[in-house]
Amino acid sequence: MDRRDFIRMSAAGLMGLGLAPGIEAVERLRSGRKNANGYSVVILGDTHYDTAPDTVYHEGYSDPNPTRDANHRKEFVRNAEMWADRSPGLVKRAACLVDENTRMVFQTGDIIQGDTAGVDAHCRMLDDAFNSLKKEFGDIPLVTVVGNHDIRGKSDAEAREAYLKYMPAKMSCELGQDIDGVNFSFRIEDDAYIVVDFNKPDDEKVASLLKAADGARHTFVLIHGPVFPYDSSKYYKWYYHGKDKSPEARDRMRKMLAERDAIVLCGHTHTTEFLDWYGDGGRITQMTMNSVWRNDATGIYTVDAKGAEGYGKLSGKEAFDEFRPGIRAYSHSAAAGSYKLNVNGKSVTVDFYAGDSTRPSHNFILR
Repeated sequence: MDRRDFIRMSAAGLMGLGLAPGIEAVERLRSGRKNANGYSVVILGDTHYDTAPDTVYHEGYSDPNPTRDANHRKEFVRNAEMWADRSPGLVKRAACLVDENTRMVFQTGDIIQGDTAGVDAHCRMLDDAFNSLKKEFGDIPLVTVVGNHDIRGKSDAEAREAYLKYMPAKMSCELGQDIDGVNFSFRIEDDAYIVVDFNKPDDEKVASLLKAADGARHTFVLIHGPVFPYDSSKYYKWYYHGKDKSPEARDRMRKMLAERDAIVLCGHTHTTEFLDWYGDGGRITQMTMNSVWRNDATGIYTVDAKGAEGYGKLSGKEAFDEFRPGIRAYSHSAAAGSYKLNVNGKSVTVDFYAGDSTRPSHNFILR
């Protein structure tokens, strides 16, 4: 039995169980067949799926810190209002970006709000969120990366248990390959995609996945949090290895990515940001996606900082100084929407659609 027959039979079996995105979709992804016009991927940033009343998913939830508990409950209200109105329109608009060249849909983590009180409630919330996206994108494979909210609950250990119980199996079905954790890789044509757990870094696993990507045309890293700190006076330490105060590990990982001229696709910050950085013997281009359309204003693309001199100006923290000399391009916007990654040979671009706009709000050139 050759590889093509195996994929067909595996996909057919999964279809029989109601688990796979479809035989043709899996074969189109896995066969490596190239299109003269390249391929595209539709991307959603954080979605924070939720609903009202808060007892649907959050019954029994509490945080021992009163301030955190109050802030989380404000997020429940924000999310419920967002998903009752703007978010469904944003997702439907994203689904309209799918064309004959679209291979996949990415979601960059925090697919749910989390903050549940047990494994069952957390799995139910994950399933409802995943299905709400799948119903719009049909048989196009959907890949998500673990975000901090995806493993946050009254017991974070139970929330993580629920995620590991639910999501790797879903990813296995979507990709037509065995996924057994939260760090994994796959290919689209000549390009490698490395999915990385931002919350609990496993650098040895990531290093092995990068090694296995040797020879790839482009190396994409799909991760929830950014590799470079983002411009927030309160949350600027929320980047890869930033919170754990491990500069050696941070620098080692950054060097591995730079040596591969990696393209980082991330979320977490609820902003649309573009950063192109040279250093460590190579280049890292970071594109941050945001689909938390929290109010009307964030449905309009406006830039509030740009250029190397603009990186870190909103927070004014010294933490940004070490990265500024390597920056060749930078822009920061609070806008939310959907994104279309276009890959054609050496060319890599992202079209951003703010809110539910029918026309691109901006085109980012990554390569």
